[in-house]
Amino acid sequence: MENKKSDFRTVGEFEPQSSVLIGWPLVQYPKNNRQLNTDAVSVELVKHLCGQVRILIFCYNNDVINRSKHNLLEANIEINEIEFLVYPSEFMYPRDFGAEIMINDSGEKQLVNFDFNLYGLFSDMPIADKYKKFARFHAEHSGITKTVETKLISEGGDREFNGQGVMLTIEETEVNKRNPLWSKDDIEKEFKNIFNLQKIIWLPQAAFDDEHMFSGPIPDENNNFTAYRSASANGHIDEICRFVNENTILIAHITEEESQKSVLAKLNKDRLDKAYKVLTESANADGKYFNIIKIPVPEPIYLNIEPGDNIHKAFQTGYEVFNGKMIDGSIFPTGLMKVLPALSYCNFLICNNKVIAQKYYREGMKEEVKQKDAEALSVLKNIFPGKEVVTIDTIALNIYGGGIHCNTRNIPV
Repeated sequence: MENKKSDFRTVGEFEPQSSVLIGWPLVQYPKNNRQLNTDAVSVELVKHLCGQVRILIFCYNNDVINRSKHNLLEANIEINEIEFLVYPSEFMYPRDFGAEIMINDSGEKQLVNFDFNLYGLFSDMPIADKYKKFARFHAEHSGITKTVETKLISEGGDREFNGQGVMLTIEETEVNKRNPLWSKDDIEKEFKNIFNLQKIIWLPQAAFDDEHMFSGPIPDENNNFTAYRSASANGHIDEICRFVNENTILIAHITEEESQKSVLAKLNKDRLDKAYKVLTESANADGKYFNIIKIPVPEPIYLNIEPGDNIHKAFQTGYEVFNGKMIDGSIFPTGLMKVLPALSYCNFLICNNKVIAQKYYREGMKEEVKQKDAEALSVLKNIFPGKEVVTIDTIALNIYGGGIHCNTRNIPV
């Protein structure tokens, strides 16, 4: 382990990037009826990254590599410049367990290596050890050997940096959910030490949608508690709040009118309003207040899943691990289920001259879905005037509890 140098700093995603790592999904179709296709999302993502950055794709095995290459070639994407890596990862979200890289004034890079416990979902399962090694695998493949080790458990999706000594994160996640044996003061001290930070802004909670996927039922479209989270990151900031430059923060927002109509919206609004209040009272390292921009929350889109669907298998695993009862004491669903994917307009990737974001409208959906897509796209275009903003239909990826930002991990120039 190398000692941390005082001039190493964290980098904002809006700064120049040298490479982006993508996790290719292990399974192409979350549902057996094949309405959703995760490979199609990945192909679109690669298509928009071509020419912007060096692209790395990691796959579970050579069979998945061959599938990914076939789909990319079918889309007329040149694959000779893409690097394909094998890592036997059942999860596809390298934002969380990939390499968190700092740089210094001389252009040197170093890895900050965290502990990992499968998002607090299956904390004691041996499989977690595999993901503790992934960040070093990623860093070493990129020629980075300097490392700062920490015993903190944390995922990249819950850390946002402005590149000038400030980090945004979720207090409930980092303290209560991931590091309950640490005090908040000790966690803050550790973050500041390993990242050379001057300030941490603690938002109280993540979105209600992003709680532990086995917490219990959630409101459906009729405000009855008959639906479930399809999956979740169990409390990540990149679902609700992002740095778009060193002095500007984007945060998800729900109107009072929306909260009056929907129990789910009200539950989320309470949390987002508290987060917004914290942001309005927060300043950067120089004592200047941030420019805060609001972006809508997507209209809920519920999907039916049934036994045999790939995404349904996670609930069978949960049933076995939690002895048939969810965290709130309710009985695990075992048959046909209604689930809510992890929908967000904040889960975009900033990559050099492009911003790759999420959209949801498909023919036959409510007009409100289309309107929200258009409003979110307008916000993103306004806050990224010098970049091309493109959107991808990502619901096939969101059903696994994350999105575009989750499924990418950048290394800075």
